[in-house]
Amino acid sequence: MTTIGFEVIMGIFHVWHSGIMYAGLWPDQPILDNVFREGRVIRILRKSADILPPVLALTLIWSYCSGSILPESFRYIPWIGTVVTAANCVLIPLSGYWWLGKRAERLLSGKSLSWYQNICAKLNITAELAPNGLSLAGVLKKASRDRELFKRITDEM
Repeated sequence: MTTIGFEVIMGIFHVWHSGIMYAGLWPDQPILDNVFREGRVIRILRKSADILPPVLALTLIWSYCSGSILPESFRYIPWIGTVVTAANCVLIPLSGYWWLGKRAERLLSGKSLSWYQNICAKLNITAELAPNGLSLAGVLKKASRDRELFKRITDEM
C-alpha cells in the first residue's frame, strides 16, 4: 500500500471518529432541531442500532430457509438480497457518522459563528478563533446543563 493510500484510509477513519465524537457530544434537546439537523440524524442512527441487527438476522434466516426449497439452479438468488441487506445494515450507520464527521469538522460561519460567540460570552468561556461544529457542540452541551441559560439562548435563535 502506498503512503497516499494509507493517508486516505486514515482520513476516512478520522472523519468517522469525529462523527462518533460529535454524536456523543451533541445535546439531546429537541428545540435545537429547529435550527440544526444533527439531532434528528443522531436519533436515526441510535434507532438504526436497535433496528438493523434484527433485520439482518431475519434476512439471514429467510435466505437460509428459502434457499433450501428452491431448485438447485436458483439457490443463489436469496443470497443476493441478503448481501444487499447486509451491505445496507453496515453502510447506513457508516454514512450517518460520515455526514456527522463532516459537519463536526466544518468551520462555523455566519449565524452559527455569531451564535457560538454569543454562547461563549454568556458562559464566560474564551471562544476559539476558528471554531468548528465540534466546538459548537461542546459549548451547546455546557449550556444545556443550565436550564435557564439554555432557555435564554434558544429564545434568541
